[in-house]
Amino acid sequence: MLLWSFGAAAQECSGYFALQKGLKMELVSYDKKDKPAAILKYEVVDYKPVNGGIALSFSNQTYDGKGKLLAKGDVSGKCVNGEFYSDVRNIGSEMLPKSADIEVNVTGDQLIYPNDLKVGQKLKDAVVTVKSGMKGGMTLLNMTVTITNRTVQGFEIVETPAGKFECAKITFNTLAKLMGKHSTKTTEYMAKGIGVVKSEQYDEKGKKISSLVLTKLEKP
Repeated sequence: MLLWSFGAAAQECSGYFALQKGLKMELVSYDKKDKPAAILKYEVVDYKPVNGGIALSFSNQTYDGKGKLLAKGDVSGKCVNGEFYSDVRNIGSEMLPKSADIEVNVTGDQLIYPNDLKVGQKLKDAVVTVKSGMKGGMTLLNMTVTITNRTVQGFEIVETPAGKFECAKITFNTLAKLMGKHSTKTTEYMAKGIGVVKSEQYDEKGKKISSLVLTKLEKP
């Protein structure tokens, strides 16, 4: 009975996120000049049943554009009743740590991705807080970020150095409050069984200010 329940939960949880234990991903974050700003590495390290679904744990490391380790830690996600709740938020390169002495913490609402996406579908908004500061020291940044108008625009084949992927194209608006208000618009491409394959962030004038690309994918 337990095996059947776990199998049923796994079938319900087969959406737009990294599902397979041992799956490794590398993404490169680029700045507005298309220069590497950071390298992000994730691995699915745990996958276990919970009531109504599954829980996942990811190890992650953040490196600067030249490959120097800046930070490492763990993030979590869960899939319940056919919806994936992610602690991995798509933030721009300007919010990533710039040195190993700086910590960046993102807290607040999880981003929710239903298993089955349809063109025109509206996804739930989210509000998060981004804090950065010296390890064990003073806070350098503390801002509230509101994510709204998350909309499924369509489905496209996206090619990156990691391969070709059938993706859902999702757009959303971001409003950051820090000594005033700063608005951006993001387009992200999500693949089933993987998650973010590519994303691009634009300012209020439509100028690209950062991007994120899946460069390596290693399946167990």
